[in-house]
Amino acid sequence: MAEYNIKSINDVQYVEIFMTDDTVIVEAGLMHYYQGDITIENTMPGAKKIIKSKLSGEKAFNPIYKGTGKLVLTPSLRDYYAIQLNDDTYIVDKGAFCAADSGIEIDIYVNKAFTGMVSGEGMVQTLVKGTGTVIISVPGPVETIQLENDTLIVDGSFIVARTQSLDFKAQQILPSVFKSITSGEGWVNAVNGSGTVLLSPVPNKNILFEEHLEQMFSKLGKYDLGDKSKSKIKLPGCLVNLLTLAAIAFLVYFLFIYYFSQLYQ
Repeated sequence: MAEYNIKSINDVQYVEIFMTDDTVIVEAGLMHYYQGDITIENTMPGAKKIIKSKLSGEKAFNPIYKGTGKLVLTPSLRDYYAIQLNDDTYIVDKGAFCAADSGIEIDIYVNKAFTGMVSGEGMVQTLVKGTGTVIISVPGPVETIQLENDTLIVDGSFIVARTQSLDFKAQQILPSVFKSITSGEGWVNAVNGSGTVLLSPVPNKNILFEEHLEQMFSKLGKYDLGDKSKSKIKLPGCLVNLLTLAAIAFLVYFLFIYYFSQLYQ
């Protein structure tokens, strides 16, 4: 199998892949340069793969590089991380896949409806399985947590990967909805069972700088410079999610009543 080296220069990371008669799958657009006797294959994906790629946030086309030489992936302000699979199955962040050995199968994983809406991970994530190395894009340094019939509670969407054997769901941190909202925590992500969880709880300084700029411009956009007396009330995120779910439930109830009222007229 190919050898993967993650390098960092001036807080920018890139990946060197050394191939010796190997085959590597790369996300479209991530090849920076290559040297040696390497050929590229890029077959037209079927309709099923195109649909899955749209749902998972990955590219529909995954060029295949074959041969002997050195392949370098595009430098990134985010971090790269290598997951070693030994007949394993991992669920990774939507759009995080970068490259993998040819023995890795790439698919999608659908979270439970409520978990997908509340957890911050989305309804559909990327699933990788098989034997070999998988390179993913992460916001910062990765912490590995091994669970043995244990529970991990995470307040935020910084789980970058987890083994499929684990049960993942969104839940209230306290039994009472009111207590959960007033605690400042609201909904959290719970991982139960036995397996591996990869966390990236602290973004690198490039991502932190981007987030700081976004927050600064967001705050500037909240004020009307022509009338400084105006202010906006911002609801907690957990309350917004709760109100959204209540609105959806009311709509479903209304449609249900309307349907049966028409049926028995």
